[in-house]
Amino acid sequence: MPVPYHEPENIRLQTQVDAAPTAYAARLADRLEEIFGRGIHDLEGVVAALNESGPAPEGADRWTAEVLEAEMIRLGP
Repeated sequence: MPVPYHEPENIRLQTQVDAAPTAYAARLADRLEEIFGRGIHDLEGVVAALNESGPAPEGADRWTAEVLEAEMIRLGP
């Protein structure tokens, strides 16, 4: 089931300027953009692509669905 879209919350989160992303977060974001740009949108495919060419997850040996979800929450808003 898709996550509901809440425009005011989304705009607030997209315009935060309190802290720049870390180098790790920036590399992960760039890699995810590249993966999505290749048409890979399913969780298993994204995890496999991250394991192929990184970046490696912080605090784990390998990407899994659980690790990716935890990273998105940790790096989130």
